[in-house]
Amino acid sequence: MGTGVAITSVEDLEREVKNALLRVVNPFIIARLALVCCLCWGTIQGVLAQAPEEIERNTAEADELLEQSRRAVSASQKESLAQKSLSMARDLRYDGGIARASVMLGEIYAHSGKPQEALQYYLEAEAKLESSGNKPLQLIVKTAIGDLFFAEKLYAPARRYYREVLAMKPEDFDTREKAADACLYDMRFDSAEILYKDLIHKFKEEGNNPRLVQIYQKRARAYDAAGDAGKSLYYYLLLQDIIETAGTTQEQSLLYNNLGRQYVSLRDYLKALEYFRKAEMQCSYIPCDYPEVLWANMGIALHNTGESKRGIEYLLKAQKLLMSRKDYTALANLEHLMATVYFGSNDIYNALSHNQTAIQYAKDTKQKQVLAEAYRTGADLYHDLYDFEKAFEYYREYLNVLDEIRQEDQTREQRLTQQRALLSAAEGQIKFLIARQNFKDLELNQVKFERERLELLNKNLELEARRKEDEVRLLEAQKDADQAKLREQTLQALQARAQLRLAAQQLDAEKQNRLIVELREKERLERVQNQADSTRRAQELDQIQREQAYRNEKEANFRRFAYILGLALFLILLVVGISWWFARRAKRRVESQNRQIQAQKIQIEAEKQKSDVLLRNILPEEIATELKTSGQATPRLYESATVLFSDFVNFTSLSAKLTPEQLIDELNECFLAFDEICERHGLEKIKTIGDAYMCAGGLPVPNETHATDAVGAALEMAAWLKHRRETNPASFLTEMRIGIHTGPVMAGVIGKNKFAYDIWGDAVNLAARLEEHGEPGRVNISGATAAAVKHLYKAEHRGQKDVHNKGQVDMYFIVDGGR
Repeated sequence: MGTGVAITSVEDLEREVKNALLRVVNPFIIARLALVCCLCWGTIQGVLAQAPEEIERNTAEADELLEQSRRAVSASQKESLAQKSLSMARDLRYDGGIARASVMLGEIYAHSGKPQEALQYYLEAEAKLESSGNKPLQLIVKTAIGDLFFAEKLYAPARRYYREVLAMKPEDFDTREKAADACLYDMRFDSAEILYKDLIHKFKEEGNNPRLVQIYQKRARAYDAAGDAGKSLYYYLLLQDIIETAGTTQEQSLLYNNLGRQYVSLRDYLKALEYFRKAEMQCSYIPCDYPEVLWANMGIALHNTGESKRGIEYLLKAQKLLMSRKDYTALANLEHLMATVYFGSNDIYNALSHNQTAIQYAKDTKQKQVLAEAYRTGADLYHDLYDFEKAFEYYREYLNVLDEIRQEDQTREQRLTQQRALLSAAEGQIKFLIARQNFKDLELNQVKFERERLELLNKNLELEARRKEDEVRLLEAQKDADQAKLREQTLQALQARAQLRLAAQQLDAEKQNRLIVELREKERLERVQNQADSTRRAQELDQIQREQAYRNEKEANFRRFAYILGLALFLILLVVGISWWFARRAKRRVESQNRQIQAQKIQIEAEKQKSDVLLRNILPEEIATELKTSGQATPRLYESATVLFSDFVNFTSLSAKLTPEQLIDELNECFLAFDEICERHGLEKIKTIGDAYMCAGGLPVPNETHATDAVGAALEMAAWLKHRRETNPASFLTEMRIGIHTGPVMAGVIGKNKFAYDIWGDAVNLAARLEEHGEPGRVNISGATAAAVKHLYKAEHRGQKDVHNKGQVDMYFIVDGGR
């Protein structure tokens, strides 16, 4: 029975071992799986971390290049390093680096006299800084743009940028002074006075007399240049209070000379002579840098007060000094001045002599203005001598030189106006191009994020495939290990069963031997009964101990299997939890990238809409569509179009009385109404020039009703302005002239890269002349327009008017009511 029980226990043990091996994962295999997962995770982290580290390294290189540019000595090296830094920052979409490099390049080009290039880079920096929150750098950029426009004498955009700086930093008194200077030089004296008022109050509180002197001098010179001698004198008198108290002797001398000049302009020669004498007295104590100027002013003042002889003495002293210096440029002016004084004293001989010398010096020094004035004085001198042939010759030379001066002035003014117009227009065009570039950058970013998303998805798929392959290999290895373990356990069970059988056989043999001994020694049973009983009890106890040891070993094996099973389950749960955490983290990363892509799509659409609106505001819709489709807009000739010009009456005098804010509000209200009227009548607004409004019909889409459309719009404009005057007595712009002409025009986008829709041709010039020859509240049209609208509108013939460069032109007034 003991053998049967042992065999049954071994079979149960084998069955339990097989079931446990089928359910439990080998700890060695689990360790290998964990190692593979760690290696895969490290690979993923390396791939994800590589791009940011590379980007950080490249942005550091861009910053280092910019720092090298700051330290560079030569301008070319500075520009080259800054360009490299900007290019690298653009490639990395590194907005901070783009802004700083653009500011550096803007400073380089501004110092080298290239305002358009400087403006381009400053505007790019401004665009990158809009949402950055970098207020100090924004202030630097806006101030630099304002200074750039100020240097080019484009005072309106300069004021705009200075106002933005003051809105961000109201206590910036340097910028406030620049804004005041811009208003002053643009002849916006009221606005300048308001800005200067705060500065004067501050400098008075600080006792900063040098800065007060600078402000008063600038205002005095500005009013002097504008021809307002009274206002200029007022500020020079304010300067007198400061300089006589705290100024040097040389400053006092210069001030007295300037005061004398202002009194000369006001024809108060006695007062002027008083200040010139004060200046002369100051110059007697200190070295004077301009004695010839002072003596010339003294000479003129004495001449005008009737002391011509003494005046000529001062002029001769100035002549002697200039001759010693061989300053023939100043001598030309002085000689002509002396000729004028002699001429006023009826000393014709000396006047002719000095005038001829002035002509020679003016020719040698190429001073055409002095030469023209000398020729005119010579003509007057010969006319008084009754040498009319010589007088005519000099007068003809005077006209020739005057024409040359006018042509040179016109050419120079045209060139400067064109440069300023290009620079002013460049601001809007550059902003448009920057907006378009930002739109392209957003598109590139979207493509980049999409590519990175796909790459990450591919890597995740590859990792998933590798994980599945590793799982298959692990399962196969686990299966092999399980089979080997099963074979080993089976072998151990068979060995244990064989040992149990052997023990059972030995036990049977012992029992038989014990029975034989009992039979042989039966007679001695009683003697050895106690010994036999003790022996039997010892054997039974030994057998019980062996059975107890077997049961203990069985229980220990069971506990060992249970421990292994629990450890395996814990490791399986750990692996499943780690895998779930990795999957969840990857899912969150993909969802985050998808959200970023969606946000960028929305931003790209918004930027695209902004650029489209900006383009439609700059150009007509048809031209804008053509530009977006083909990248260019070819100018077209329109055989018949109608051009309308309007201009407010007495605008110049009104602008001097109104504040800038009032003037802008008035113009804005009127031009907005005109825009709506033009839109209703199918006219295309071309531009506004100051208070002038220009529009045209029959373009960019040709039609047959452009003449009647333009006349209808003009009548509605006049009616609107009349109604506004009647309903709003406080309005200032109450009357305007309107001119209309019909004829061929050329229209299109001017420039290679500057998008500005404009029209040209004789019809445009004639429409402007018709406006000039019109009357307030009336619509003045040409004969061509009158013929085109005669079936709808009644026109009153005004006769022929003389038009510059056109001769006699027929003009008509549209009769009140029109029809």
